[in-house]
Amino acid sequence: MKKKILIFGGGENQLTLIKASKNLSVESVVIDPDPNAPGKRIADHFEFVGSVDYNRTKEIALKYKIDGIVTSQMENPLILMSRLAAELGYIFPSEAIIRNCRNKDLMKKVFIKSGVPCAKGIRIGSDEEISSEKLMNFIYPLIIKPVDSYSSRGVYKVNDFTELKYFENQSRSFSSDKSVIIEEFIEGKEYSVESLTYRGITKIIQITEKIITSYPYTVEIGHIQPAELTRDEKSIITALILKAINALGIENSAAHSELMITPNGPVIIEIGARLGGDFISSYLTLASTGLNMDEGAINIALGNPPETNLQFNNFSYIKYLELPSGNIVGKIDNWMPIRTYPGVVYASLSIKEGQVIPPVTDSSKRSGFVIVKGGSRNGVINLADEMIKSLSGFIHLNPN
Repeated sequence: MKKKILIFGGGENQLTLIKASKNLSVESVVIDPDPNAPGKRIADHFEFVGSVDYNRTKEIALKYKIDGIVTSQMENPLILMSRLAAELGYIFPSEAIIRNCRNKDLMKKVFIKSGVPCAKGIRIGSDEEISSEKLMNFIYPLIIKPVDSYSSRGVYKVNDFTELKYFENQSRSFSSDKSVIIEEFIEGKEYSVESLTYRGITKIIQITEKIITSYPYTVEIGHIQPAELTRDEKSIITALILKAINALGIENSAAHSELMITPNGPVIIEIGARLGGDFISSYLTLASTGLNMDEGAINIALGNPPETNLQFNNFSYIKYLELPSGNIVGKIDNWMPIRTYPGVVYASLSIKEGQVIPPVTDSSKRSGFVIVKGGSRNGVINLADEMIKSLSGFIHLNPN
């Protein structure tokens, strides 16, 4: 009898996870708060479920006799999933681990206790005023961020107290309890790390180099694999990530870690007990290594050892479309053939005709992207530039 996996989320970023279940001959049951989620078309079973409806989710798990639960880059269902796993006996990080990974203040405390290098920071509660006195031990510039948000929402670099107060309410608005973290600004190059942990043994799969917007925003507009690193840098990154994952108690899960390499060594930023977003764990890593991390996550959820041996060493790059904000999207020509161009792995547009192009203040405001692969770093950079230019050519903008 086929194993059955309950997949939380049926959006575009979950499609490769659903396809991975088919590759493994695992029956997929996909739930999503959108009754028309794109994953509905390819799932074996689809159920419309509210994002916080625990009882309905449990009912579905029992109805289909689910063997495991999994999601991709989704943050919102993780607490619910941990509760469900505890009650029904699925393999999934505990609620305490998920809370420590989602709450940046709790995570920082875990890292400090375990000697994991991280940025010095302070939590300011919803009922606390941000004052110069509370920041006496900090030197500008600083970073202000929501205590538990994601996708660069509400994260800003500030150069003085005036800028900090300017961005305070915006940052608080993305926090579940309106509290924020203020921390030292770390100078260095930023990277992310994809890993799989099975029965307490972690394997680093790929290290990604990040490209972000200009400050004060910190939105990712590109990711290149593999990152351009020396052997020593790879070794210290690996050691740091293994120590951080162990400190958080992650034993059976994919993980997406973010860190900085500074003149004084590596500094951890945060870790998510899940697959990486921005299609990093899916299209990007598969294109650069040949290893399917979606399949790995499903296998872990079902109690099976994941494949961790890389099939090859290629290059891949996701580059986001940057359109001038304030313009109105006129006609969008048929851009879909771009997906069939040589070297293109995937492409997508998230804007619609008649829409005003917003400034890119967080990840949800990005207009589209292309993912490419190739045999050299310069090759994928040049190809991505060419494909983004082609994609832009299909979009007709009008001044507002």
